[in-house]
Amino acid sequence: MNLSIRNMAEAVVLSLVSAALFAGFFRLNELIFSALEHSQGVNWIFLPAGFRVLLVLGMGLPGCLGIFLGTLYLDHAHLLHGHAMLIFLTGIVSGFTPWVVMKTMSHRGLLSADLKNLTYQQLLNFTLFYAAANAVLHQLLWALINVHSHQMMVELWPMFVVDLLGALLMLYAFKGLVNLIQGRRSSSGSL
Repeated sequence: MNLSIRNMAEAVVLSLVSAALFAGFFRLNELIFSALEHSQGVNWIFLPAGFRVLLVLGMGLPGCLGIFLGTLYLDHAHLLHGHAMLIFLTGIVSGFTPWVVMKTMSHRGLLSADLKNLTYQQLLNFTLFYAAANAVLHQLLWALINVHSHQMMVELWPMFVVDLLGALLMLYAFKGLVNLIQGRRSSSGSL
């Protein structure tokens, strides 16, 4: 692997931009949908789940690191309560779960390594696997590090559904935006 200073600088910038985008979008989701919170950390509409998918599929490891850093920033208030390990591990789960799912699916030939060749079926499968893995790993972590009263089997399904719906909503909104931009380009080019 050829790591030049320029490549490292680009990776750092992409990671920091990803962190800012993820944290900002998380706060926006919180502002808009706070009334729909199922339980602490689980909103019925959680669009940042889709942002995780977009950042990891679009940027790879820098996107994953950005989500990790963004999660650390978002959860820093818990440091006052002595939960540094929980914050760090939540950041790992949040950032690295979609990346591990992507790498596993790519390795098994279930996901195109080239985003241009990504099919709707592959994207749907990735979203399903990501949502399941993310929900299971978050719930396991929160059950193992007992910070607040937690009922894993009660919280698992809502988190899976919320991550799946949030990711699908974001992906289709992003796809619609891309189609709109492409449509405008093609119509302005034909004038």
